This record gives sequence, structure tokens and C-alpha cells, in this order.
Amino acid sequence: MTLPARLLPALLALGLAACAASVPIVPLAELDEGAPELRRVGDAGRAVAFTVEGPEDAPAVVLVHPWAGSGRVWDALLPAFTGARRVVRVDLPGHGRSDKPALSYTVERGADAVVAVMDALGVARADVVGNSLGGAVALAVVRDHPERVDRLVLIDALGGGAVPGVFASFIGTYFTPAAFHGVDDGLIELFARWFVFERRTIWNDRFLSRLLSLRAAPDGWAFSRAVATTLRSAVAFDATPWLPAITAPTLVVWGDSDLVIRESAGEHLASRIPGARLVVLDDCGHMPELDCPADLLAALRPFLGLAAP
Repeated sequence: MTLPARLLPALLALGLAACAASVPIVPLAELDEGAPELRRVGDAGRAVAFTVEGPEDAPAVVLVHPWAGSGRVWDALLPAFTGARRVVRVDLPGHGRSDKPALSYTVERGADAVVAVMDALGVARADVVGNSLGGAVALAVVRDHPERVDRLVLIDALGGGAVPGVFASFIGTYFTPAAFHGVDDGLIELFARWFVFERRTIWNDRFLSRLLSLRAAPDGWAFSRAVATTLRSAVAFDATPWLPAITAPTLVVWGDSDLVIRESAGEHLASRIPGARLVVLDDCGHMPELDCPADLLAALRPFLGLAAP
């Protein structure tokens, strides 16, 4: 479906005085049921949450989530790593179960958090996989700490050229913490359904439920402030000047229906990172780990050396 075709119903819906979401909003403890043990690194009030699964002596892979997400976005992929990898999932500063203090949230702060988690676990090197904002964080890690990255996977990643001026201006002008915190749940879901996701899956339903539940939690204002501040800062991130210096083997994966960061940004990344390869996923949106996890895994398996299903 083209952008104008998606835009019309979204704009019409903005005229609604109130709009409820179709996904449940539940206590965070309920959302965490069945999750791996949550660990923390950093000072009280500024700690970063993370999980680690798999054999301690297995090669490590660090999974870095998209904007407004958490380490739980990778749930659908975890069985493919079982037994073969030490899987580290980081909740970026201000996101998920990490602390949400009032401070400047930048891509570089996210990269520092990833390296701090690796240090805490004694992980000297790892494959680093990032989606969207997480892709920008992964790019910052490989820029500042190239010796820590074995292989790099960029999934619909921010950083492949400048964010279009109109979009950047809109975020800078209108996307404030108060605006994000106050908008109706249903309008957030509507935006995600029309612009972020191409399919409806149990995984993107869970993502939306978690996002809205975090916003409704006792520290919901702090969450809204953190994610809005993160996005307002992240739109300025452009890795173009130093992409040719990346030496880690790199796979770029893109959903062909991504309306948040268009496929041309993936082409930009793949053409400037030496030896990088671009894989485009059919009928898949901005978050393939939620939209089309089986297709994403088919791209990841040969690159990361994962066993066939």
C-alpha cells in the first residue's frame, strides 16, 4: 500500500476526540512473566537493564532494540540462538526496564550502555545486531569500539543518510514528551499499524501492549520523556562520513514496506560499508523481528552461522 493510501485513514482518525487501543494495557509484572532474569549495570537511578541467555562460553551476540522498544522485541528469534550463542539483550537508557532519569538521551549514550553491559559480562567481542535506533547504536559501537564487534547486522537502521528535513522538523517541533505522553493509546496503535508494521502478528501486538503499558505505568511520564528526548536527538545521527572505515563484516537487512526509514537508506549503508550486503524482505515493515521474524532469520542464519531449522 502506498504512503498516500496509508496516510488518508490515519489523518481521518486524528479527528477522533478519543481512540482506544485494541491491545491490552497490563501491569508491567504481568508483561515480564516468563522473561529471563533481569540484570542491571550502572549507578542507582541510571542503571541499564539487560538479560543474558545461553552458554557462557558460546560466542556472544548483542541484540539492540528499536526506538520505544526493549530487549523483548527479539523474543521470536531466541529459539534460533538456543545453545549456539550467548545472547545479550540490552534495554537502552530510558527504555524498557532501564532507569529513566531526566538527562540527555543520545545514540552515543546508548552505545556506551551496550559496551558497559559487555564489560560487565566479560564479553570482549560480539556480533552486534540492531534495528532502527538500535542500528544507529550498533553503528556508534563499531565506530568507537571496532575491536569489540565481530560481525555487524543493521536492520532498517537509522544512520544511512540524513533524516529528511520535513520529518526532522516535525519531530523537533511537535514530538515533545508532553505530546507523546498525552496522545490517545489508539492513535499510537494506529500510527504503528499504518506506518511501522506491514503485517499483524502476535509479536507486534505484544510490542504495542508493552509500549502502552510502560506509558501507563507509575513512571510513565519518565518513559515518555526519555523516548521523546531520544528520538528528538537521534534524528541528527548520520553515519555517512565514517561508513567506509567499518571493517567488520556487515549485513544490511530491510523491509521493503518500511515507511519510517525508506529502503534507499539501506542501499546507502550497503554501498558505503566495504563488503556489506543488502537483503530486502518482501512484505515486511520497519521492525522485521516483529513483522516477519521467519524471513529475518532466513537472512541472519548464514551470515551469523546459525544452524538451519
